[in-house]
Amino acid sequence: MGNKSRILDAIEQAIDSVSPAGARVCDLFSGSGVVAWRLGRNRPVLAVDIQEYSRVLTSALLCPKLAPVGLAQLLDRARDRQRHLRTDDVEQLIAYERIAVQAALSGFADQLCDIVEYGSIVSLDQYSGSIPKALETLLDRAAKSLPEGLGTVLTRYYGGTYFSYEQALALDAIAGAVRHLQPDLRDTPLAALLGTASDIVSTVGNQFAQPVRPRWKDGRPKVAAAGQIARRRVVSAIEAFTQWLERYQRLAVSPHSHLVLRSDFRYALDQLPGDIAAIYADPPYTRDHYSRFYHVLETIALGDEPQPSTVKVDGAVRLSRALYRHDRHQSPFSIKTQVLPAFKELFRQAQRLSVPLVLSYSPYTTGTAARPRPRLVTVVELVQLASKYFPRVTVQSAGRVSHSKLNQALLNGEALSDAEVLLIARP
Repeated sequence: MGNKSRILDAIEQAIDSVSPAGARVCDLFSGSGVVAWRLGRNRPVLAVDIQEYSRVLTSALLCPKLAPVGLAQLLDRARDRQRHLRTDDVEQLIAYERIAVQAALSGFADQLCDIVEYGSIVSLDQYSGSIPKALETLLDRAAKSLPEGLGTVLTRYYGGTYFSYEQALALDAIAGAVRHLQPDLRDTPLAALLGTASDIVSTVGNQFAQPVRPRWKDGRPKVAAAGQIARRRVVSAIEAFTQWLERYQRLAVSPHSHLVLRSDFRYALDQLPGDIAAIYADPPYTRDHYSRFYHVLETIALGDEPQPSTVKVDGAVRLSRALYRHDRHQSPFSIKTQVLPAFKELFRQAQRLSVPLVLSYSPYTTGTAARPRPRLVTVVELVQLASKYFPRVTVQSAGRVSHSKLNQALLNGEALSDAEVLLIARP
């Protein structure tokens, strides 16, 4: 979401217009890393983001490094770990899902729907007694045979819900193999693993905001949706990882010295080195908390075992269906009461540093009754606020761009011809 691939030319031209050629720039909300990568071809970049998955992706794009052991040895280590984790009880659960997948491909989706709805091992206790006995028994046995700890988090949390059990086990095995590498050699294979997870996840739009709801309200399976899930679950995680790592291997190594940090934007601005010639900022646009869409990727990148968030259902506290991280980041730019103070801090710090600021933003729309105000701040409000800190503030179109919409079009408000603008503030 919000990927800037389609307006890279406009962003680079704006940065070049306000800073000397070859001078270092700061990409303050680096996200997928595509802007930092583009700017990094011709100048050194300091890339910053609060999320670890973003730091990993940007690091792999700007500073690709591969372990001396090579791809073959890394894959051999991952396959060895996979065989170790694949106990008889886990194998039976995988076999059960394979039957469900084949049935769904033939139009009989009930068994696969059960797996998607109730198949997370970490959620088993709260569904006990309300799911098919065969599935409950297999999940219980698999849970007891899988070792606890970091080496099985992806299988125990996200197997069944987001991935097939076989895919989740492969992701765990690859992650374990990567963790055995030296710290300075982990980012590129980790980035390849993040790409793999995004490629194989069984959700709409290949994101992690919410597992698919595979049944209609009356309990009938959504046969077409189940078929799509089934087709995703036969994709090999190992093969997808291999392809991603080969793509990173083909990246040209930049001649410039780059730095990639995981940091809150406020702390980063406090600590910016003196050679920064311009700041590019792309904060979140809307009330949607982007971390919902990437929480599984954040867990993979951090390599930890998060506490899942909880919800209250009929008076009982349960794990959230999406298994969000309890500590997932919520940007102040996506919170109504915090967005203006956040922008004030951004403008104030850029003024203090006496460097130009190029800000990507999307125009305000009136939206619909279902979503009356998609943007928390209008472009006019931003210009007025920026003008309090900078003597020269201009706005230019980044071109005719329409953003990806993951839900029904009627919930997204009116389409804009210029869905992206660049606010350029000069000291």
